[in-house]
Parts: sequence; C-alpha cells; structure tokens
Amino acid sequence: ATGIIFGTWASFLQVVGDIYLGLLQMTVLPYIVVSLISKIGSFTYDHARQVGLHGMKIQAWLWAISLGFVVILPLSLPEWEAGTFFSASLIEEPEAFDFLGLYIPINPFASLANNIVPAAVVFSILIGIALIPLDSKDQVLQPFDTFGEALGNIAHAVIRLSPWGTFALTTGAVATSTPGELIRLGGYLGTYTLGILLLTLVLFPALLCSLTPIRYWKLMGRCRGTLFTAFATGKMFAVLPMIIEDVRTLLAKCGTEEERAEEAANVLVPLAYPFPNAGKVLTIVFIPFAAWFIGQPLELRDYPMLVSVGLLSFFGSPIVAIPFLLGMFRLPADLVALFIVAGLWGARLGDMLGVMHLTVFSLLTSASQDGWLRIQKTRALGWLVASIVAGCLTLWLNHATISWSLADRPPPADRVASMQPFFGENLHAVEPPPETQPSPLLENETILERIRRTGILRVGFPPETPPYCYRNTEGNLVGMEIDLVYRLAVELEAELHLVPYHPGSLEEGFTEDHFDVAIGGRALVIHDKKDYEESAPYLELNAALVVPDHRASEFSSEKTIRRLERLRIGYIEEGVLIQTGRHRFQGLEIVPLKEAGEYLDGRVSDLDALLTTAETGAIYTMIHPEFSVVIPRELRVRVPIVLVVARDDEFRRLVDRFVQIKRADGTVEALYDHWILGNSPDKSEERWSVVKDVFGWGKE
Repeated sequence: ATGIIFGTWASFLQVVGDIYLGLLQMTVLPYIVVSLISKIGSFTYDHARQVGLHGMKIQAWLWAISLGFVVILPLSLPEWEAGTFFSASLIEEPEAFDFLGLYIPINPFASLANNIVPAAVVFSILIGIALIPLDSKDQVLQPFDTFGEALGNIAHAVIRLSPWGTFALTTGAVATSTPGELIRLGGYLGTYTLGILLLTLVLFPALLCSLTPIRYWKLMGRCRGTLFTAFATGKMFAVLPMIIEDVRTLLAKCGTEEERAEEAANVLVPLAYPFPNAGKVLTIVFIPFAAWFIGQPLELRDYPMLVSVGLLSFFGSPIVAIPFLLGMFRLPADLVALFIVAGLWGARLGDMLGVMHLTVFSLLTSASQDGWLRIQKTRALGWLVASIVAGCLTLWLNHATISWSLADRPPPADRVASMQPFFGENLHAVEPPPETQPSPLLENETILERIRRTGILRVGFPPETPPYCYRNTEGNLVGMEIDLVYRLAVELEAELHLVPYHPGSLEEGFTEDHFDVAIGGRALVIHDKKDYEESAPYLELNAALVVPDHRASEFSSEKTIRRLERLRIGYIEEGVLIQTGRHRFQGLEIVPLKEAGEYLDGRVSDLDALLTTAETGAIYTMIHPEFSVVIPRELRVRVPIVLVVARDDEFRRLVDRFVQIKRADGTVEALYDHWILGNSPDKSEERWSVVKDVFGWGKE
C-alpha cells in the first residue's frame, strides 16, 4: 500500500531492504554446513544405513513429484507479446559452466566463498558420513552443535527485524515496479499457489493413502491445525513439535507400537528437516516464470539442468538459491526483487506444503522400514484419476486467469509508436514540401556559410527506420538521430528542415544538393563515396541476427548456422550492416534489402534471417514479436554508426567536433538510454501513485 500510495517517493526504502536481505543471507550457508554435519554425524552406522536406504527412496519419490511440477506448471503460462528494448545481457559472454565444480567440492572453501550451494551441501554430507563410524566424533560434533546454536541466535535476531525488513523490501519493489509488472507477477503467484494446493491437498495425500492404510480424512483431520499454524506463522521450524506429534499419532492409529511410533517420529522428522522440502523445491518454478516474464521462455533442453542444479541449490535458503539460478540462466538479477515480493505470500504457502512433505515422508519411511508399505490398488486407481483431473483443471484455470489478466495489456509495438522526442516540445523541425528547392550554393560558398546565410540545416531521412527515425502515433518524426541532428541545428543556430529520401537514393540526394546531412542508422564503411562523406562514429552497436522465434536455437552459434542448408541472410544495403564483416558468412547467400520491412513483413520470400544490430533488432522484435534477436556465440562484431555529410571538408570537420562533444558531454549516452534501452528521462515520474496522480502532489 505504501509503494502504491507514495510511488517513487518511497523507492529509497530499497536500500533498507537490501541491508535486511544481506543480513538474512549472512548465516544461511554456514548454518547448512554445520547442521548437515551435526545431524548426519550423530547417527550410528546401522541406524544411518537403515534410515538412509528407506528415507532416500521415499525422499526421491517426493522430490520427483515436486520437480515434475516445476516442469509441468510453466506449461500453463500463456504466450504473450513480451518484446522489450535492448538489454546489455544479450551481448554478455556467458561464463563457462563448470558442471564438475558445481557438484564436486574440489576446493570446499572456494565453494563456500563463492556461494556454490550444491558443492557445499555435498561436502557437508560427506563429512557427516565420515564422522558416523568414529568413536571420538562427539568431540567434533559438540562444537558444531554450539556453533549451530550461535548461528541460530543470529538468525533469530535478524528475524526480529522481519516486519521492518519485509516492509522495506516490498515497498521499494512496488514503488519501482510498473503496474504491468505487478500484473504479470500475479502469474507467478497464481501458478505457485495452485501448485502448492494441488500437492498439499491432493497428490501427497494421494500417494500416502495409496500406499498405506491411512485414510485421507484422518490424515487431513490430524494435520489441519499444523498446516494452518505453519501458514499463519510463516515459520515451519516453529511447528516441528506439532509435526512430530501428528506423525506419532497417525503411526499409532495404524497399529505401530507406541514406543516405536514415538522413536520413528522423533528421528525421521528432524532428519528430513534440513533437506529441501517440496515447498522449497516448487519455488524453482520462479526461474521459468522469470524467463517467461521477460519474453525469453526456457527451452525443454534447459529443464534437466534446472531441476538438477535447483534441487541441490535449495538445500539452502531460496534467498540464496534464486539469485544463483537467475545468474546461471542469464536472467536479470533485479528480478529477485519480484521474488521477494511474491515471497510474502509464497513462503507461507511453501511452509504449509513443507509440513505435508515432512509428514508424508516420515509416515512412508516408517511404513517402509516396518514392512507395511503396500499399494492399495482400488484406492490408488481412484486417486490416480482424481489427481489427473485435478491437475488438468489446475493448469486450465491458471492459463485462463493469466490470459485474462494480460488481455488488455497494450502490445510492445505501442511503446515504440508512442515514444516522444528526448528533448520534448523544444524540438522544432520543418518538413518542407517535396517540390521545395534548396537555396543553391553561391560562388565559392561553403556549406557551413550557406547554413549561416539561410539559417537552415537540411537533413535527409529515410522513412521508418526505428529507432533512428520514424513517425510516432501523433504523426511526428521522432528517433535517436532526429534528436541528435536537432542538437546540431541548435548549435548552428539554424532551423531544422527534414527532407525525405528513399532507400537507395542517398547518393542522388547529395548529388542534387537536397540536404546537408543524412541519417538512418548508417554504418561506417571502408570505401569513400564520391558525393558524400561520413562523420566520426557517434556510437558502436553489436551485429546480430533477427530470426523467427521458433528458429532462434538454430542460429545460436556460427557452427549451428553452418549446418543449415541453402541459408539466405538478408541485410540492409544502405543501413546498419558493417559491410566489411560480410566475410563472416562466406559461403552463405547474402541478399541485399532496401529496408527491414521486406524481411519482417515477408515481402522477400525464402529469407532465413536478417543481419542487423542487436540494438536495432530489439526494436524490430517489439514491432514484430514473432521474431527474436540472436547473437551467435562466435559473431562478436561491433558496428560504428555515423552521420552522413555532404562532401565539404570544413563542414565534415565541424560535424566531427560536434559528435566528439556530444559523446563527451553525455548527450549520446542519454539518447542511447532513451531510444535503445527504453529508459525515458521521466520514467520515474510515469510510475502511477496516489500522492501524485490523485492528490497532484509533486506535479509541476
């Protein structure tokens, strides 16, 4: 509520939230290490072997069901036009993935220092197992128990700050999130909530009731209070005594001796507690949601890595695991703020599922040890049908709900079409009628002298070349280079006249003296033109391919591209392709195009990809969301972008100085942020809030 009421005025609370988040994460990994070593090391060999064989089997079943939901639930997320402006993560070189180092603690201290949770967990389990047969292990375990208590005291002290820390995290996230982002966050909350309820109320009870004599209503009747208490407190640790009592009572009702039931409950529940429960495991679904959220859904081949790494990562806190997994799949790290907001609801639901997980694990493990774990065929068949029906209904309901919430969301193309000049209403440009003839040069007059004499700077522009020059919804010419040449006109104290030219007629325009400068996202080339020159580059962009969404994986590397037969790649002949880089695709058919629309609109058939830049391609994919931007791993080509000027040494030197100054004073960077990254200079003011948009406070 505070974030919505005060909007960006409350964004400073993000700093307070970050401090609280750091304090929460501080003790998590050390506590995992000492807890696992202490719990496992305290077993006797026979006890550990017996419990381990049965417990690992049951735990594997429960994990498999939970991980299956991590794969299935994202299927209910609907397709949507998620085009976004260019992001620097697109051109970042992926770090080499060390699968061995992720799981094998070659240097345990490095694993701890670098927050590599899976390796730290494996190391702790191995140390615990190694301690089991030692006679003098108590001398080692006692300090671990003491250290664990000390870490627990720190954690409890931090938890006392929870109301304030959670308030700061949530307020900061809401204050800086757009309404559209919050609506899409509801997609994760709905997906996660339905998954939790299905596992808690249907699938886990169905598994237990199909393999033991325990009836559904007896199980739910006994666990009901514990489930509600876990949800209300948000702290599963606090209900461990209640879980132990539930397990003991249910075992006794199944005929287990009282002493044996008590022993099983007191051992199995604490033993399973340090391991990831289904509530934690299901949180992994945030990763495919995050990928869907930014319009880059995970592919099926990504899921084996996700579920294997995710499971071991969640031996620790989700606060540690989620940033780790986001980085692993090259997703924006700032999405963790959305996870924190969702965690206010999700963590409580996760604890509720965790209660059911521990209860079902303990009951099934005890039944397996004592030999009364058997398939109840009639009940198993009924539960199988009920589970399938409930699962299908859940997926359908989630898909329908999210689709409805996104129905009125404007497409990404509208964001491009509605953009305004960076310099606002100060931009005054004139579009003279096509038949208007420019003032000819006088004898021995330079272009700069004519500009000063007439007070007019004439700039040629090609139609519809976003983000450099295009018409917005109001019919005005806007774009990065429109803003740039406007600043040039201001510096020259001249009026800006914009003169259109058609693709392929640039040289003719200079020959006939139609304009002094031309724009259109032109790339620097080696050879000189007879009738015009090129300024010093004002920007460097990144070469990329624009391909249909379903073919993006085929162009992920130069090697995969070479495997394709009869490949035809288009490029804009007078546009953003750095022509000296054409040798990178030797042997492939390179097709010159007049404009990008020939490929994007399908006017030129049989083209497989468009060679352009990643920054420009991102704009194309917002207008045409059926396409994606791909930078093949081996294709790292920088494209210098220039202004084209009439052949006049004095005027070219002036434009070069202008470009140098605008790069130095931050103008080019500001235009890049606005037109390429989509960061409007008044973006913070656009965030709706009660104090600004209802009461009018803070408005000029």
